[in-house]
Amino acid sequence: MSVAVLSAVAAVAAVAATAVAADAAPAPAPDGITLDVVGTCPDAAEVRRLLAGLVSPEEARAAPVNIQDRGPRMRIAVHDKATTLDDPGRDCATRARLAAAVAAEDLQARRILLGPPEFTIEKGLIFEVASSDGGVVWAPGAEFRGAYGSGRWSLFGSAGARGPVTLTLDQGWRAELLRFPLDAGARLTGYFGRFRPWFTFGGSLTVTGIIGQELVQTDREWRMDVGALAMGGATLRVTDRLGLSAALVVRWYPRRYQLQVVPAGTVGETPAWWFGLALDYTLDGKGSSLP
Repeated sequence: MSVAVLSAVAAVAAVAATAVAADAAPAPAPDGITLDVVGTCPDAAEVRRLLAGLVSPEEARAAPVNIQDRGPRMRIAVHDKATTLDDPGRDCATRARLAAAVAAEDLQARRILLGPPEFTIEKGLIFEVASSDGGVVWAPGAEFRGAYGSGRWSLFGSAGARGPVTLTLDQGWRAELLRFPLDAGARLTGYFGRFRPWFTFGGSLTVTGIIGQELVQTDREWRMDVGALAMGGATLRVTDRLGLSAALVVRWYPRRYQLQVVPAGTVGETPAWWFGLALDYTLDGKGSSLP
């Protein structure tokens, strides 16, 4: 037989072998499960039957399932997660059920729905204005706030500082005012997707420092001003945890502090009303469980 004939026969044989190998290759499983069981306990067919009833074909295609019989133990691996179970009695039926349950837990594509955050933290700037005896004054400041509770009603608290304000008083006198508000109250929040309008009301305890300007031998006097607070604002979630908020603020101090200069007497009072605008970034805590 010539060399050419031998080459042709070899080529035909190679093609035939390839065709036979292709016919012998296992077809993809209709249930989508790729299962590799090493050992005899549990039974691979039983695991496949149980797992097919727990996951969809799309979920089954997410990753292969590897199960190893290690004598008194069984190891189940899906994705990068592996679980080893202790079973000295080698109950193969129980092993099959456990293996199917563990594999289904890792294969199932589920999305846990969470409710409103359990708490919210807000931090930012605030600008307040007030009308005094000498005209309108304004004070920049910073504030840290928090709301605890995932329902429509939540507890609210805040602490902040306001920059110095110069009050123009009668007869040309002037005084510098510093304020450090501490607030607590309740907040009512509405939840509309990423948009959350809210309203806060409560009490305010403000540490206030006052010192006269252009006076000889004068010290700053400190006092606690008790008042009320109301805020109306809205928060827009930018990501799952971060957001931006803006709010209008009203503060009322019923007990005004009278500013006196010896021997001129009373030359003015601290403002009773402050109106402000707060601009903050927000951080949401862990989402609550839906009822």
